[in-house]
Amino acid sequence: MGFSLVRAKPLSCALLTASEVRSKHRLCLPYALLFVLALGTKPLVAQGIPRDQQPVQERGADAHPRQAQSDAFEARIHELARALANQPRLKGLTAQERQKRVEFVTGNMIFVGAHELGHAVISEMDLPILGREEDMADVFAILAGLNAVKTDFSLRVLEHAARGWFLSARRDRKEGETLDYYGRHGLDEQRAYHIVCLMIGSDPVKFKSVADEAKLPEIRRPSCGWDYDAATRSWRRVLMPYRRAPDQPKTQIEIIYGPAEGILAIYAQSFRDIRFLETLADHASDQYVWPAPFTMEMRTCGEPGARWTIPTRRLHICYELGLEFHELYLEYGTNRKPSKRKKR
Repeated sequence: MGFSLVRAKPLSCALLTASEVRSKHRLCLPYALLFVLALGTKPLVAQGIPRDQQPVQERGADAHPRQAQSDAFEARIHELARALANQPRLKGLTAQERQKRVEFVTGNMIFVGAHELGHAVISEMDLPILGREEDMADVFAILAGLNAVKTDFSLRVLEHAARGWFLSARRDRKEGETLDYYGRHGLDEQRAYHIVCLMIGSDPVKFKSVADEAKLPEIRRPSCGWDYDAATRSWRRVLMPYRRAPDQPKTQIEIIYGPAEGILAIYAQSFRDIRFLETLADHASDQYVWPAPFTMEMRTCGEPGARWTIPTRRLHICYELGLEFHELYLEYGTNRKPSKRKKR
Protein backbone atom coordinates (compact mmCIF):
# COMPACT_ATOMS: atom_id res chain seq x y z
CA MET A 1 0.00 0.00 0.00
CA GLY A 2 1.22 3.50 -0.78
CA PHE A 3 0.10 7.06 -1.13
CA SER A 4 -0.09 9.01 -4.35
CA LEU A 5 0.18 12.74 -4.50
CA VAL A 6 -1.60 13.30 -7.76
CA ARG A 7 -4.55 12.15 -9.75
CA ALA A 8 -3.01 10.74 -12.91
CA LYS A 9 -2.94 7.70 -15.12
CA PRO A 10 -1.45 4.58 -13.53
CA LEU A 11 2.24 4.54 -14.37
CA SER A 12 4.26 1.72 -15.78
CA CYS A 13 6.58 2.31 -12.84
CA ALA A 14 3.61 1.57 -10.53
CA LEU A 15 3.69 4.95 -8.83
CA LEU A 16 -0.02 5.68 -8.89
CA THR A 17 -3.19 3.83 -8.01
CA ALA A 18 -6.20 3.43 -10.24
CA SER A 19 -8.18 5.83 -8.06
CA GLU A 20 -5.82 8.62 -9.07
CA VAL A 21 -6.61 8.33 -12.79
CA ARG A 22 -7.10 11.54 -14.74
CA SER A 23 -7.48 11.93 -18.52
CA LYS A 24 -4.62 14.36 -19.03
CA HIS A 25 -1.18 15.23 -17.77
CA ARG A 26 -2.09 16.07 -14.21
CA LEU A 27 0.10 18.37 -12.23
CA CYS A 28 1.37 16.92 -9.05
CA LEU A 29 1.20 20.06 -6.96
CA PRO A 30 1.57 18.58 -3.48
CA TYR A 31 2.71 20.33 -0.43
CA ALA A 32 4.35 18.57 2.63
CA LEU A 33 7.30 18.93 5.00
CA LEU A 34 9.15 21.72 3.23
CA PHE A 35 12.62 20.44 3.76
CA VAL A 36 14.41 23.49 2.51
CA LEU A 37 12.19 25.74 4.58
CA ALA A 38 12.80 23.67 7.66
CA LEU A 39 16.52 24.33 7.30
CA GLY A 40 16.03 27.80 8.78
CA THR A 41 16.68 28.46 12.44
CA LYS A 42 13.78 30.38 13.97
CA PRO A 43 10.11 29.49 13.55
CA LEU A 44 7.54 32.23 13.22
CA VAL A 45 5.68 32.91 16.45
CA ALA A 46 2.49 30.87 16.60
CA GLN A 47 -0.44 33.20 17.14
CA GLY A 48 -1.99 32.56 20.54
CA ILE A 49 0.16 29.51 21.39
CA PRO A 50 2.05 29.57 24.70
CA ARG A 51 5.80 29.51 24.20
CA ASP A 52 6.17 26.10 25.83
CA GLN A 53 3.68 24.66 23.33
CA GLN A 54 5.29 26.09 20.21
CA PRO A 55 7.17 23.80 17.81
CA VAL A 56 10.60 22.69 18.86
CA GLN A 57 13.35 24.66 17.11
CA GLU A 58 17.09 24.29 16.76
CA ARG A 59 19.11 26.12 19.38
CA GLY A 60 22.74 26.99 20.03
CA ALA A 61 25.49 25.66 17.81
CA ASP A 62 23.12 23.47 15.81
CA ALA A 63 21.34 26.54 14.42
CA HIS A 64 24.38 27.77 12.50
CA PRO A 65 25.07 24.69 10.36
CA ARG A 66 21.35 24.36 9.57
CA GLN A 67 21.20 27.97 8.43
CA ALA A 68 24.34 27.37 6.38
CA GLN A 69 22.65 24.40 4.72
CA SER A 70 19.62 26.51 3.87
CA ASP A 71 21.77 29.29 2.43
CA ALA A 72 23.80 26.79 0.41
CA PHE A 73 20.67 25.24 -1.07
CA GLU A 74 19.32 28.64 -2.09
CA ALA A 75 22.69 29.54 -3.61
CA ARG A 76 22.64 26.36 -5.70
CA ILE A 77 19.22 27.28 -7.06
CA HIS A 78 20.45 30.76 -8.01
CA GLU A 79 23.48 29.20 -9.70
CA LEU A 80 21.19 26.80 -11.57
CA ALA A 81 19.16 29.73 -12.93
CA ARG A 82 22.36 31.30 -14.24
CA ALA A 83 23.63 28.04 -15.71
CA LEU A 84 20.40 27.50 -17.66
CA ALA A 85 20.70 30.78 -19.54
CA ASN A 86 21.58 29.04 -22.81
CA GLN A 87 18.91 26.36 -22.63
CA PRO A 88 16.55 26.68 -25.64
CA ARG A 89 13.40 27.05 -23.52
CA LEU A 90 14.99 29.74 -21.34
CA LYS A 91 17.24 31.48 -23.83
CA GLY A 92 16.42 35.13 -24.35
CA LEU A 93 14.78 35.62 -20.97
CA THR A 94 16.01 38.25 -18.58
CA ALA A 95 17.91 37.00 -15.56
CA GLN A 96 14.95 37.97 -13.36
CA GLU A 97 12.39 36.08 -15.42
CA ARG A 98 14.63 33.02 -15.66
CA GLN A 99 15.04 33.10 -11.87
CA LYS A 100 11.24 33.23 -11.44
CA ARG A 101 10.74 30.17 -13.62
CA VAL A 102 13.44 28.16 -11.89
CA GLU A 103 12.09 29.11 -8.46
CA PHE A 104 8.53 28.19 -9.46
CA VAL A 105 9.60 24.75 -10.63
CA THR A 106 11.97 24.02 -7.75
CA GLY A 107 9.57 25.52 -5.20
CA ASN A 108 6.77 23.23 -6.29
CA MET A 109 9.11 20.26 -6.48
CA ILE A 110 10.18 21.01 -2.91
CA PHE A 111 6.57 20.71 -1.90
CA VAL A 112 6.25 17.47 -3.85
CA GLY A 113 9.00 15.83 -1.85
CA ALA A 114 7.72 17.46 1.31
CA HIS A 115 4.18 16.17 0.89
CA GLU A 116 5.40 12.63 0.28
CA LEU A 117 7.76 12.87 3.23
CA GLY A 118 4.70 13.78 5.25
CA HIS A 119 3.09 10.50 4.17
CA ALA A 120 6.29 8.73 5.18
CA VAL A 121 6.17 10.27 8.65
CA ILE A 122 2.51 9.33 9.07
CA SER A 123 3.01 5.70 8.08
CA GLU A 124 6.43 5.05 9.62
CA MET A 125 5.51 6.64 12.97
CA ASP A 126 2.04 5.04 12.82
CA LEU A 127 0.39 8.38 13.55
CA PRO A 128 -3.38 8.62 14.06
CA ILE A 129 -5.30 9.88 11.03
CA LEU A 130 -8.34 11.99 11.85
CA GLY A 131 -9.77 12.97 8.48
CA ARG A 132 -8.26 12.58 5.03
CA GLU A 133 -4.60 11.68 5.02
CA GLU A 134 -3.95 13.87 1.98
CA ASP A 135 -5.18 16.92 3.90
CA MET A 136 -3.07 15.86 6.86
CA ALA A 137 0.05 15.67 4.68
CA ASP A 138 -0.68 19.08 3.18
CA VAL A 139 -0.99 20.67 6.62
CA PHE A 140 2.18 18.95 7.76
CA ALA A 141 4.04 20.48 4.86
CA ILE A 142 2.70 23.98 5.29
CA LEU A 143 3.38 24.05 9.03
CA ALA A 144 6.89 22.72 8.60
CA GLY A 145 7.63 25.62 6.31
CA LEU A 146 5.96 28.24 8.46
CA ASN A 147 7.59 27.05 11.66
CA ALA A 148 11.12 27.21 10.31
CA VAL A 149 11.27 29.77 7.52
CA LYS A 150 13.87 32.49 7.71
CA THR A 151 14.82 33.60 4.20
CA ASP A 152 12.77 35.40 1.57
CA PHE A 153 13.34 32.41 -0.72
CA SER A 154 11.78 30.07 1.83
CA LEU A 155 8.67 32.23 1.99
CA ARG A 156 8.47 32.32 -1.78
CA VAL A 157 8.39 28.53 -1.85
CA LEU A 158 5.07 28.62 -0.03
CA GLU A 159 3.80 31.30 -2.37
CA HIS A 160 4.88 29.27 -5.41
CA ALA A 161 3.07 26.25 -3.98
CA ALA A 162 -0.19 28.15 -3.61
CA ARG A 163 0.21 29.76 -7.00
CA GLY A 164 0.80 26.35 -8.56
CA TRP A 165 -2.58 25.14 -7.33
CA PHE A 166 -4.32 28.29 -8.55
CA LEU A 167 -2.73 27.90 -11.99
CA SER A 168 -3.68 24.23 -12.10
CA ALA A 169 -7.32 25.13 -11.37
CA ARG A 170 -7.20 27.78 -14.07
CA ARG A 171 -5.88 25.26 -16.56
CA ASP A 172 -8.61 22.77 -15.70
CA ARG A 173 -11.29 25.39 -16.32
CA LYS A 174 -9.66 26.34 -19.62
CA GLU A 175 -9.54 22.72 -20.74
CA GLY A 176 -13.05 21.89 -19.54
CA GLU A 177 -12.01 19.43 -16.85
CA THR A 178 -14.73 18.09 -14.55
CA LEU A 179 -14.12 18.77 -10.88
CA ASP A 180 -13.13 15.61 -9.04
CA TYR A 181 -15.38 15.91 -5.99
CA TYR A 182 -14.99 12.26 -5.06
CA GLY A 183 -11.17 12.25 -5.08
CA ARG A 184 -8.83 11.60 -2.18
CA HIS A 185 -7.41 15.09 -2.52
CA GLY A 186 -9.09 18.44 -2.05
CA LEU A 187 -9.86 20.55 -5.10
CA ASP A 188 -6.96 22.59 -6.46
CA GLU A 189 -8.22 25.97 -5.31
CA GLN A 190 -9.11 24.56 -1.89
CA ARG A 191 -5.54 23.38 -1.44
CA ALA A 192 -4.22 26.75 -2.59
CA TYR A 193 -6.41 28.66 -0.14
CA HIS A 194 -5.45 26.25 2.65
CA ILE A 195 -1.81 27.25 2.19
CA VAL A 196 -2.69 30.94 2.14
CA CYS A 197 -4.98 30.60 5.17
CA LEU A 198 -2.36 28.90 7.33
CA MET A 199 0.22 31.45 6.22
CA ILE A 200 -1.87 34.41 7.29
CA GLY A 201 -3.01 32.50 10.36
CA SER A 202 0.61 32.26 11.45
CA ASP A 203 1.33 35.96 10.88
CA PRO A 204 -1.48 38.27 9.65
CA VAL A 205 0.93 41.14 9.05
CA LYS A 206 3.79 39.36 7.28
CA PHE A 207 1.50 37.50 4.87
CA LYS A 208 -1.20 40.11 4.30
CA SER A 209 0.00 40.79 0.76
CA VAL A 210 -0.16 37.06 -0.03
CA ALA A 211 -3.75 36.85 1.20
CA ASP A 212 -4.67 40.04 -0.68
CA GLU A 213 -3.24 38.70 -3.92
CA ALA A 214 -5.12 35.43 -3.47
CA LYS A 215 -8.31 37.41 -2.67
CA LEU A 216 -8.85 35.54 0.59
CA PRO A 217 -11.98 37.18 2.05
CA GLU A 218 -11.50 39.34 5.12
CA ILE A 219 -14.26 37.46 6.91
CA ARG A 220 -12.23 34.22 6.68
CA ARG A 221 -8.88 35.56 7.84
CA PRO A 222 -9.48 35.70 11.63
CA SER A 223 -10.51 32.03 11.73
CA CYS A 224 -7.29 31.12 9.91
CA GLY A 225 -5.48 31.92 13.16
CA TRP A 226 -7.54 29.29 14.96
CA ASP A 227 -6.80 26.78 12.21
CA TYR A 228 -3.09 27.46 12.46
CA ASP A 229 -3.03 27.23 16.25
CA ALA A 230 -4.98 23.96 16.36
CA ALA A 231 -2.90 22.35 13.64
CA THR A 232 0.39 23.43 15.21
CA ARG A 233 -0.50 22.10 18.66
CA SER A 234 -1.72 18.80 17.20
CA TRP A 235 1.31 18.16 15.00
CA ARG A 236 3.73 19.14 17.74
CA ARG A 237 2.11 16.69 20.13
CA VAL A 238 2.17 13.67 17.81
CA LEU A 239 5.72 14.31 16.56
CA MET A 240 7.37 15.04 19.88
CA PRO A 241 8.16 11.37 20.71
CA TYR A 242 9.97 10.97 17.37
CA ARG A 243 12.21 14.02 17.49
CA ARG A 244 15.88 13.05 17.25
CA ALA A 245 18.13 14.17 20.08
CA PRO A 246 21.60 15.51 19.15
CA ASP A 247 23.30 12.41 20.57
CA GLN A 248 21.10 9.92 18.68
CA PRO A 249 22.40 8.36 15.44
CA LYS A 250 20.86 9.46 12.16
CA THR A 251 18.79 7.07 10.06
CA GLN A 252 20.41 5.93 6.83
CA ILE A 253 18.54 7.19 3.75
CA GLU A 254 19.64 5.89 0.37
CA ILE A 255 19.63 8.42 -2.50
CA ILE A 256 19.01 7.35 -6.11
CA TYR A 257 18.88 9.51 -9.25
CA GLY A 258 17.72 7.32 -12.11
CA PRO A 259 18.63 7.87 -15.77
CA ALA A 260 16.73 10.33 -17.96
CA GLU A 261 16.78 10.95 -21.70
CA GLY A 262 15.67 13.66 -24.09
CA ILE A 263 14.09 16.75 -22.60
CA LEU A 264 13.99 15.14 -19.15
CA ALA A 265 17.78 14.89 -19.02
CA ILE A 266 18.21 18.58 -18.18
CA TYR A 267 15.71 18.27 -15.32
CA ALA A 268 17.46 15.21 -13.95
CA GLN A 269 20.84 16.95 -14.09
CA SER A 270 19.40 20.09 -12.48
CA PHE A 271 18.04 18.15 -9.50
CA ARG A 272 21.41 16.49 -9.05
CA ASP A 273 23.20 19.83 -9.23
CA ILE A 274 21.12 21.42 -6.49
CA ARG A 275 21.33 18.23 -4.39
CA PHE A 276 17.57 18.04 -4.23
CA LEU A 277 17.18 14.62 -2.63
CA GLU A 278 20.23 15.01 -0.42
CA THR A 279 18.76 18.15 1.11
CA LEU A 280 15.46 16.42 1.80
CA ALA A 281 17.23 13.38 3.25
CA ASP A 282 19.51 15.49 5.46
CA HIS A 283 16.51 17.15 7.03
CA ALA A 284 14.53 13.90 7.46
CA SER A 285 17.42 12.10 9.17
CA ASP A 286 18.38 15.09 11.28
CA GLN A 287 14.89 15.82 12.62
CA TYR A 288 13.37 12.40 13.28
CA VAL A 289 14.13 8.97 14.66
CA TRP A 290 12.89 6.58 11.97
CA PRO A 291 12.06 2.93 12.70
CA ALA A 292 14.12 1.72 9.72
CA PRO A 293 16.27 2.99 6.83
CA PHE A 294 14.46 3.98 3.63
CA THR A 295 15.10 5.22 0.09
CA MET A 296 14.49 8.45 -1.81
CA GLU A 297 14.51 8.19 -5.57
CA MET A 298 14.00 10.40 -8.61
CA ARG A 299 13.30 8.56 -11.85
CA THR A 300 11.72 8.62 -15.30
CA CYS A 301 8.17 7.33 -14.96
CA GLY A 302 6.38 8.06 -18.24
CA GLU A 303 3.92 10.39 -16.47
CA PRO A 304 4.16 13.02 -13.72
CA GLY A 305 3.79 11.45 -10.29
CA ALA A 306 5.15 11.05 -6.79
CA ARG A 307 4.49 8.55 -4.05
CA TRP A 308 5.54 7.11 -0.73
CA THR A 309 5.33 3.30 -0.94
CA ILE A 310 4.90 1.61 2.42
CA PRO A 311 6.07 -2.00 1.77
CA THR A 312 9.36 -0.94 0.14
CA ARG A 313 9.91 2.20 2.24
CA ARG A 314 10.63 4.18 -0.91
CA LEU A 315 9.80 7.78 -1.79
CA HIS A 316 9.47 8.20 -5.57
CA ILE A 317 9.46 11.50 -7.46
CA CYS A 318 9.19 11.57 -11.26
CA TYR A 319 11.37 13.80 -13.43
CA GLU A 320 8.27 14.49 -15.52
CA LEU A 321 7.01 16.72 -12.72
CA GLY A 322 9.74 19.25 -13.40
CA LEU A 323 8.69 19.47 -17.03
CA GLU A 324 5.03 19.65 -16.05
CA PHE A 325 5.57 22.52 -13.63
CA HIS A 326 7.55 24.40 -16.25
CA GLU A 327 4.79 23.93 -18.81
CA LEU A 328 2.18 25.09 -16.32
CA TYR A 329 4.14 28.26 -15.61
CA LEU A 330 4.82 28.86 -19.29
CA GLU A 331 1.19 28.41 -20.33
CA TYR A 332 -0.64 30.01 -17.41
CA GLY A 333 1.89 31.86 -15.27
CA THR A 334 2.99 34.31 -17.96
CA ASN A 335 1.23 36.78 -20.22
CA ARG A 336 1.38 34.55 -23.26
CA LYS A 337 -1.86 33.09 -24.56
CA PRO A 338 -2.32 29.45 -23.46
CA SER A 339 -2.03 27.01 -26.34
CA LYS A 340 -4.38 24.10 -26.85
CA ARG A 341 -2.85 20.86 -25.69
CA LYS A 342 -3.95 17.44 -26.76
CA LYS A 343 -5.16 15.28 -23.91
CA ARG A 344 -3.73 11.82 -23.41
